[in-house]
Amino acid sequence: MTIRAKFTVQFNRINSSTQVADVVMSPVLATTEENLAFWEATPAGQISLQITNPKAAAEFEVGADIYVDFTRATPREPDTAIWKQ
Repeated sequence: MTIRAKFTVQFNRINSSTQVADVVMSPVLATTEENLAFWEATPAGQISLQITNPKAAAEFEVGADIYVDFTRATPREPDTAIWKQ
């Protein structure tokens, strides 16, 4: 099953010494009918990314709304799972 959320880019800044972009997004505000439906499901939260690919980082324009799809990945072997360490 895939769960879709909708976030707004709040921050996108490239670190001049590392050339890594720090991107921060938060759930959309209830400003449209579609956004209201997303906001009712996820009214608060944050996604924070560090992006090393300049072309990918440029896609996250401040103020842009972004759909985020969450799909369960294939589980890791139990003995190598990070949450078991």
